[in-house]
Amino acid sequence: MRNEGEAVSLVLASLDADFMMDLTQGLQEHPQIKVIGFAQNGSAAIDRASKMAADAVLTEYALTDITANEMAKRLAEESPGTLVFAISENITAQLVQSAKAVGVKEIFPKNGFSAKETANRIAQMVDEQRREWSEVARTHGAVEKGTGPRGQKIKTEYVTRAITQSVIMTYNIKGGVGKTTIAVNLATAIKMSPYLSGQRVVLVDFDCGGSNVRLHCGLNDNECYNRNLSIWQYVEEGRTTAADMDDLLLDGPLGIKVLPAPMSKKEAEKINNNMELCEKVLRVLKKYFGIIVIDCAPNLSPMTDVAMDHATHILLIANPEGQAVKKLSELTLLLRKDEDNPDKPDMSHLLRKMRIVLNHKQPETKWDLKPSEIAENVGVPVFAEIPYSESVLRALHDNRCKQAVEIDGGSPFAVAIKQMANDLTGAYPEAVGGERSKRGGLFGKFFKKR
Repeated sequence: MRNEGEAVSLVLASLDADFMMDLTQGLQEHPQIKVIGFAQNGSAAIDRASKMAADAVLTEYALTDITANEMAKRLAEESPGTLVFAISENITAQLVQSAKAVGVKEIFPKNGFSAKETANRIAQMVDEQRREWSEVARTHGAVEKGTGPRGQKIKTEYVTRAITQSVIMTYNIKGGVGKTTIAVNLATAIKMSPYLSGQRVVLVDFDCGGSNVRLHCGLNDNECYNRNLSIWQYVEEGRTTAADMDDLLLDGPLGIKVLPAPMSKKEAEKINNNMELCEKVLRVLKKYFGIIVIDCAPNLSPMTDVAMDHATHILLIANPEGQAVKKLSELTLLLRKDEDNPDKPDMSHLLRKMRIVLNHKQPETKWDLKPSEIAENVGVPVFAEIPYSESVLRALHDNRCKQAVEIDGGSPFAVAIKQMANDLTGAYPEAVGGERSKRGGLFGKFFKKR
């Protein structure tokens, strides 16, 4: 990452080659701007920006194959830290709002376009990001940008903290405790982290009886019919590439990739009992994703066994009521070594991965079990408490398909999810040890003092 005030590398994208040439001359009058590449379609622009680690892309809002909005989403994953700016003949408040919501930094008017003002603004915003991430690197050490489009490692001093791979599963043998809500919001919170936004995150639905992840993420039913766990029986494990992941997976919140469960009951039953297929799915995903979040079915099945074996963290989702806790108690008892029954398999190594997440789906009542009572009954510590929030219900009914952590990022629910994301992956290091940011700014909006 260059320092503030140094050259700003820029890729230009437009259907009009003459316009790009004229634009280059005007922009490069600014002492910082250096045009390093040209493209006449979105795919080429993304490819050039990723390979050259460009600081920014300036594109016409609508190209033949992509809009600036889609380009911003793609680059957030394939070249984190590359800012996207757009030029448009027709600028409306709605266009600007929708573009900025997905990461486009600014839209400049094509009529009366000023290369000087545009260059000044691009240089200013790139320098602002450099200052911000220099502070991140100074405070938290060098970080890794992530993986480029060809699988190559790109090193820099900003954007993504290098992490240990995490495979996180949500589980309870009782249904209706909020496993999917926690899984989807946790994956979204990790992707929202300014430290981990460049990491590849995948959300996997191993609940073949429910197929609820697609509903929470607002996925298209037709796409889920064509791209779900069942088609992985045709995947050749040794021949997969990073590019194949785009064909096999669906786009979820904020650039998360999603692997939905099959919608057909017949296919779901086959997958649920196909241990070999489930093993293959997780082996392949672990090659391409730093963070894997698995929403597991409320049962004991070959699929659950595979997920538990691969998981680095098993989050036992419980409500503060007797039935959910009793089911977890039965599970942990089943896994423990039995001195009186030496023939019983000892699965206690799985217990070391397990932590209770106490999910308050309803407002608290006097009948709720206390966290200490739950931990004692289950024999596993309480890792996090997720407070009740109406934003969860709002997210389920919101036609924008936003998750609760996106809708109200400062709510107690969102704060608790982000704290948990940090404890699992280091996503929000300002919250380590329960310490909340005192300086506002980058993290002040994420955490409130308790």
